[in-house]
Amino acid sequence: MARGSATRTQNMNKRRSYILECASKLIADDGFESFTLGKLAAEAKVTIPTIHNLLGKKSQIVEQLVKQMVERTEQILSEPSFDHPVNAVEGFVEKLIELFTSNETLYKAAFIAGERQKLFAHAMSDQIFFRSMELAKQLVKRSTEQGLLLGEVKAESLAQQIFASHRTARHDWMHNYTDLEGYRAQVLTGMYFTLAADAAPSLRIELIEKINAL
Repeated sequence: MARGSATRTQNMNKRRSYILECASKLIADDGFESFTLGKLAAEAKVTIPTIHNLLGKKSQIVEQLVKQMVERTEQILSEPSFDHPVNAVEGFVEKLIELFTSNETLYKAAFIAGERQKLFAHAMSDQIFFRSMELAKQLVKRSTEQGLLLGEVKAESLAQQIFASHRTARHDWMHNYTDLEGYRAQVLTGMYFTLAADAAPSLRIELIEKINAL
């Protein structure tokens, strides 16, 4: 009995995952506005009642997509590095790109759906943005203590602009204005410029070289 129950649960989870993958594809390819349970049922080759039973309503499906994105992004934020500001921002961006590359359709869909449904004001995702800002502030503080930043620009202002550089680049990527390589160049350029605004001479030279290389 226990073995049979476990098998049923495993099969149910597989069906949920498959339907979520189909939902991601529809949202990423056709846009959130055209996403309906009818189209999802046709794409996944299941009935609408099956979708309701396994995942719930459209809003609940969207929440699950965003939740998956939030959980995986939090893993990246839990491993910060502050040894050097250039290494820190590059390491953060490369980890995000690795994550997005693993299932680009899913992450695009999650960001688009979350934005449309205003889920990024929800506690589930708000903690990511709060955590991102806190990490940016810590990076600025540590770099100032190391003498790499001069401390002439408020840490809050630098942190906000570092965060904004990522948000703008992510927006362009998720709406297909650029690919992941373009996202990488855009977000790093913005972060380098932000750090250069308060950088000590040696770091400023390194940042300018990085900007020109991009």
